[in-house]
Amino acid sequence: MVKSHVEESLGANPGDAALNPADSVAMGVPSSRTRERLGLGAGAFRALSHRPFRLLFISFLINQTGFWISHISLQGLMVELSNNDTRQNGLLFFVLFLPAFLLAPIAGVAADRFDRKKIVLVCYASVVLCCGVLATATASDWLTPGRLLAIAFALGLSFAFSGPASSAIAANAVSIPDLPSAVSLQSAANNLTRVVGPLLAAPLVATSRFEWSFALYMVAAASAAILTAAMRIDRYKPEEEAGGIFARMSSGFVHARERRPALPALITVATLSFFGVSHTVLIPAFAANVLGSAEYFAWLAAATGVGAMMGALRAGRVGREPSMWRAGRGMFAYGLALMVFALNTHVVFALTAQLVVGYFYFSVMTSLQTLIQTLVDESKRGRVMSLFQVAWAGLVPFGSLSMGFLGESLGSPITIFIGAGVCAVFGLGVVVLYRSDLPPRLSKPLGG
Repeated sequence: MVKSHVEESLGANPGDAALNPADSVAMGVPSSRTRERLGLGAGAFRALSHRPFRLLFISFLINQTGFWISHISLQGLMVELSNNDTRQNGLLFFVLFLPAFLLAPIAGVAADRFDRKKIVLVCYASVVLCCGVLATATASDWLTPGRLLAIAFALGLSFAFSGPASSAIAANAVSIPDLPSAVSLQSAANNLTRVVGPLLAAPLVATSRFEWSFALYMVAAASAAILTAAMRIDRYKPEEEAGGIFARMSSGFVHARERRPALPALITVATLSFFGVSHTVLIPAFAANVLGSAEYFAWLAAATGVGAMMGALRAGRVGREPSMWRAGRGMFAYGLALMVFALNTHVVFALTAQLVVGYFYFSVMTSLQTLIQTLVDESKRGRVMSLFQVAWAGLVPFGSLSMGFLGESLGSPITIFIGAGVCAVFGLGVVVLYRSDLPPRLSKPLGG
């Protein structure tokens, strides 16, 4: 019988792969002496001792920097084209993330059936094409809100198909004990770029040079594709399975339900995304109407990224075991921080609140993604991670659309406050339901 990833990891020291030295050399896993020489012997950076992951990490860093530059610019361009209509901004998020909801399960089946690296490379090529069209259309003043939505939908298709394959490749590029480090480093890179990207985008948005933003993303995606192509990982060999595509999609859900608590983790991700992440659609209006200047929008995004990077690194420390109890506690704190943000009218306090929001958001998301990745079988990894993508990005379009329309009638502060309250209550419920997950030293009665 083939052992699961969890079973392979049991009994292994946190600092050592569950392999003997000869196997480690044969599989390209650095020895403990090599890790010490690289300064990567322990902690959240240990996955960088694997060369394939280093290439993947650098490509991810470059690509995500371009993504955040273009993402901020897409919002800024829609604000300019629609005269800051929150409904149009909600529609932008809707079409950008809708493919993740509709197609991620199919993308997960593809990631478990075909060459994962080739899927990622094709998606990079699609992003390059879309960004070239965006840059040209923006420079020629051809864009309208409707045309922008159409191109954003095409970008969303690329993101939907690359997500499950990219997550699976990250797990294939490291040894099992280093998986938490790999997941946290990808999240940290995403959030480092959430700082750098908006800061680079801010002057371009302020001067309406959106075509430069899209051209930068085009170059970044092309560079990331070259680095990804240079990766040398064993090609995943899919298992033979009976049934068609729908049977394969269903088997991914059944597998998640069997590997407890993978399904509750996915539900937690979905709730946080719908009621929490979707508040970002209201940030431009909040900056303009509450804080007094639309220019604060990029700075708020950067503050969120700083906190998120810190949260992702903390959640990914080797030896820090993820659990539903930790996730619930973090989600409760996230909700409280977002409620404080919604009540703020001063930019300094709003920036501080967003930093805390970012910290707990990615601390929770990284912890839950690591938990799910360690529970699933390799043959089902793409499909289960596609469910994670549906829960994370697939529900954002519906939440964003809802918040965009509610924000138009109730105002952005009240709408954000309501979503934050739902997150806080749900997080508290998870803490109570999974209190048996409490670390032993915290679960002892007073005086015990």
